[in-house]
Amino acid sequence: CSRTSSPSHSKAPRAPRAPRCALHPRRRTRGRAASLACPVAVASRPLEPLGRRFPAAMQAVQEAVKSRPKTSALYAVFIVSCLYVYRGLWQPRANAQWDWVLTLSAGLQCLAFAMLVLDTRSQVAEGLSEITLWAFFIAHVTRLSTTFWGKGYVPEDSTADVYLYQMLEVVSVCLLALKLLGMTTVRTMHDVGQGMERWSGLIAMVVVSIVLGWLCKSTGHSDVMADFSWMFSMWLDALALGPQVQLLMKATQVDESAVHFASFTLASNLVFAAFWARHTQDNYEALSENGYHTFLYGIVCATGIRVFLCLAYFYLFAKTSQVFRSVKRHNYELCALDEEL
Repeated sequence: CSRTSSPSHSKAPRAPRAPRCALHPRRRTRGRAASLACPVAVASRPLEPLGRRFPAAMQAVQEAVKSRPKTSALYAVFIVSCLYVYRGLWQPRANAQWDWVLTLSAGLQCLAFAMLVLDTRSQVAEGLSEITLWAFFIAHVTRLSTTFWGKGYVPEDSTADVYLYQMLEVVSVCLLALKLLGMTTVRTMHDVGQGMERWSGLIAMVVVSIVLGWLCKSTGHSDVMADFSWMFSMWLDALALGPQVQLLMKATQVDESAVHFASFTLASNLVFAAFWARHTQDNYEALSENGYHTFLYGIVCATGIRVFLCLAYFYLFAKTSQVFRSVKRHNYELCALDEEL
């Protein structure tokens, strides 16, 4: 018979073999899982046109707004307020070039308290230290006594003309009072969280802050009480997250929605530290010549403790939170699927 086979008996052409992964030569890229596991496969995929990705992004934003309307509203109000202050109120001044950073720090902290009050799902507030909130409340009330009746500790940029910094502090105090009232009432009614924290810790923090505030106070405003009150509030604000960190070290459950409070508290502390780092760098010689060594070292140490405790709080919150655990578990599942392929 002839060697030329008929079309019906001819073998079908084999499908092209899947390309091998450049990082893993023994493994072939199959499907979505392999492309997620291999960065070369991800880089080799053609990018979707911007016109196709934009509707998907808008749909994701709409779903987020529908699922968390309060969170979305707070974000929108904060962003619009920042734009209004930047375009309509803020004007640079020679002697207060970086003072707007302090106002931004106060705004971020106010947003964190607003997220804590309006966006938390659990009224019991699992994993939240009541002593920490009381320390924040005392520190902010004490600082109000120095910012309303004196100009020594108020940002000197153009926002001071409309008392923006003071209004942010007042709103923070009101939000803290509202959260303390609601959380204390619910925990007392349901007998939850009783005996987990010792109030002696708050007393100890207040005593330590009084001593350090008196030793590190400034002497450049001709008002001893105002200087002492401001430095006392700085030290108590720096130590406030200590009970929160101690509570999370032994906690097994936290309110997942408090992640916004943890994130913006960290952002506020980092911005606050950035201001004092810049201020110290620019005015170190002048402060040293005028004998402000103790004040300078005190504010630097208080800021360092504040940032350290905030980083520890965010790390422990992420470690305890089920949301971060599920993300980590999903990454492990991808690695296991990659090994099987």
